[in-house]
Amino acid sequence: MMSEIPYEKIVNEDYIGKEINPINQQEIYKLAQQYSSDIIKDFKDEGINLLIVDPQRDFIDIEKGALPVKNAADDLKRIIRFIYDNISRLSSIYVTLDTHRYDSIFHSIMWRDYNNNPIPPFTEITLEKIENDEIIAVYDEDIQIDYIKKLKQQNSQNLMIWPYHCIYGSDGWLIDKQLSNMLLFFEASRKNYVNKILKGQDNFSEMYGVIRPEVRTEYTKEYDISWVYDIGNADKIYICGEAKDYCVYESVKQFCEVYCNDRDVTETINVMMNCSSAIGDNEECDKKYEELSKEHGIKLINI
Repeated sequence: MMSEIPYEKIVNEDYIGKEINPINQQEIYKLAQQYSSDIIKDFKDEGINLLIVDPQRDFIDIEKGALPVKNAADDLKRIIRFIYDNISRLSSIYVTLDTHRYDSIFHSIMWRDYNNNPIPPFTEITLEKIENDEIIAVYDEDIQIDYIKKLKQQNSQNLMIWPYHCIYGSDGWLIDKQLSNMLLFFEASRKNYVNKILKGQDNFSEMYGVIRPEVRTEYTKEYDISWVYDIGNADKIYICGEAKDYCVYESVKQFCEVYCNDRDVTETINVMMNCSSAIGDNEECDKKYEELSKEHGIKLINI
């Protein structure tokens, strides 16, 4: 039956990562209504949940994205096809959205060098640089320096200055438009809402993983993570998205931490390795996943 659903009327792969969407989304709703009864009739609840991490234009659009990840468009093609091929098998889909303010602690506006110039993107902020007056906190010195100290105390990675990205409500914050088309079709044909989870709204803490910020402070909000226990009830959890070495890795790691005493859950996690790409060294990134796999029993798969 799946072969009868016209994929090309839902998704135009040539426009993945592009600003323009050549497909009228109202037509997708009409198409979903046409096929809904057959898709629902064929649905077999196999307990399969899909988590897509940060599939947003700032990470996907190579030309205009603020922080484009190389090969992300190819990742999206496979993710979209996975949803299409399994539309009658997927129980639920969860999508996280990196959601920031321009005056976030990892943006240039918050830091200056000794010549009063903004700190450029991809600079690491360390306690040593601050103590040597190479980098100066310009918003709230006590809060910012305390944050850097806490990162060092808990042996976390250094604070990285990123380009302004995924600013709430901006074009770069939006889900890639071709994936959005497929998610609309899934929702309307299956009568099953796609769970969208905002993360990273705090301007005084980085939040790579979907469950908790890098550092908890009195200024960071409490995130509703009830969905983590809902998704944990699945027979199989598939995880993909961007970027493999930051938000996807930290999300998988945090899931493993939540369920560290329950391998019945961690062994259901399938990381879709060819549906996610790294910003940095891919081989080093893969080694970290292999360590998680050995420790918690997560599966590293290609689809």
